[in-house]
Order: sequence, then structure tokens, then C-alpha cells
Amino acid sequence: FDGSSTGQSTGENSDVYIRPVAMFKDPFRRGNNILVMCETYCPDGTPHPTNKRADCNKNMELCKDQHPWFGIEQEYTLFDHTGRNPYCWPANGYPGPQGPYYCGVGADRVKGRKIVEAHYRACLYAGIKIAGSNG
Repeated sequence: FDGSSTGQSTGENSDVYIRPVAMFKDPFRRGNNILVMCETYCPDGTPHPTNKRADCNKNMELCKDQHPWFGIEQEYTLFDHTGRNPYCWPANGYPGPQGPYYCGVGADRVKGRKIVEAHYRACLYAGIKIAGSNG
């Protein structure tokens, strides 16, 4: 693909190659549809600088006899319609200390919980191994 369109290369040499590494059931379109996760590579066949999976996979293969594992936790911040403030924060300031709502404590305090839970359910439907969320 044209990596200059995504900020992954310059205009004079914009080729970025993708290689599929995993397929999952599409939780949005369902049916026979799939999502394909790919790695990015440079024209010379080396992993692209944005391809963090390649190094991780190489290291996991080096010690696979030790059965390494790690959990994937979806962590992200939702923003309001302006794109400047976190979702449901006061427009001209900050919310109170984080204790009452840290890590999703309290259904009445967490804004956007339905979005986070829908994302989590979509991952489970797709077969993506996910260990938690922190949205």
C-alpha cells in the first residue's frame, strides 16, 4: 500500500507491504466475513519500523520452550466530539481525584462503559484472546 498516505513512508519511496498473520471472525458484519490482521514490511523484506509484532514474535520464538505468555488488555481513552477533552470531563477543567472512578470502579462513575463492553464482546466473538479492558 502507499505508506505516504498513512505517514509510514516518504512520497519518493512509499511502498509498504503487508503480510497476513491472523484471521478472526468479523464481529460487525458476521456471517462468513473475516478480519485479517497483517504485519507491515519494507520493500527489501525487512520488518517496517511500525511493525512491533515482528520483534515480539522473534523473541517469543527464541524462548518458546519456556512457554512464554502475556495478556492483552485493551486500554484507551475516549474523547468528546471536539477531540480535545476526554469523554465526559468538564469542558474547562479536570474531574475530581481519580479514586472514585479509577479502573472502572462504580457503574455510576464510568462514562462510556457501554462502548468498552461492546468492544470487549466483539473481541470475544471474534476469538481474539483478550485479558481485560481499561477504558
